[in-house]
Amino acid sequence: KALVKELDDKLAVLIRENEKATAEKEAVMAEAAKCQNKLDMAQRLVGALGANGVIWEQTVARVSDDLVFIPGDTLIACGFAAYVGVFTKEYREAIVDAFSGFLRKNNVPLGDSVDPLSILATDAQMASWNTQGLPSD
Repeated sequence: KALVKELDDKLAVLIRENEKATAEKEAVMAEAAKCQNKLDMAQRLVGALGANGVIWEQTVARVSDDLVFIPGDTLIACGFAAYVGVFTKEYREAIVDAFSGFLRKNNVPLGDSVDPLSILATDAQMASWNTQGLPSD
């Protein structure tokens, strides 16, 4: 009987150690899963930021090129807002074309297509004006 009791005690100790090791293993596995999830999210973020970096580089290059045209385009936009904004679309376009031609003839750098509205407002603002009942032109 003593041998059986001794073996039962050893078995109980081994079972407790096994349960403890199993619990520790599960905790480590859960921590590893959390770390793997964090790693996956970090890799996705780095990938997204890398793609965003390319977009920023392209934007900087485009803006650097457009920087030369800002004074002339702004001059047309200011003239548009101050003098021709109240006229019909056809008349405004004719005036802007004439003014653009005058500025180009006098060597004022202008963008390829001068659109005063795109300089003065965003597409979202213009859409908001349309929903408030203003004409789309």
